[in-house]
Amino acid sequence: MDSLEKMEVLLSNVLRAGVMVSACLLILGLALTVITGDTSCPNGVLDIKWFLWGDPFLAPSHVLFLGFLVLITTPVLRIMASIAIYVKAKDWPFVTLTTLVLLTLLVSFTLGI
Repeated sequence: MDSLEKMEVLLSNVLRAGVMVSACLLILGLALTVITGDTSCPNGVLDIKWFLWGDPFLAPSHVLFLGFLVLITTPVLRIMASIAIYVKAKDWPFVTLTTLVLLTLLVSFTLGI
């Protein structure tokens, strides 16, 4: 297996793992909602402060929020893995472009765009 195939396998594994973990968390959150009947959700915008210091940690809303958070961060992890691979391959134009994509994503997440 050449290095390009290894890179493709690594990147696909990152995406696959992120989607599977997210799916498991979402299924668990939905199951907890059905089992406990707890349909509470915080008012306003969901944020990390609520997740860390809000309701009881295993409340269905927390588990669902974590599932969506993992789903949203999966492409970001893929981009970070791509940067590492391009640095190792010393492919500087792709390092630059991929880093710009990562910075654009992080700025948009931060600004809520």
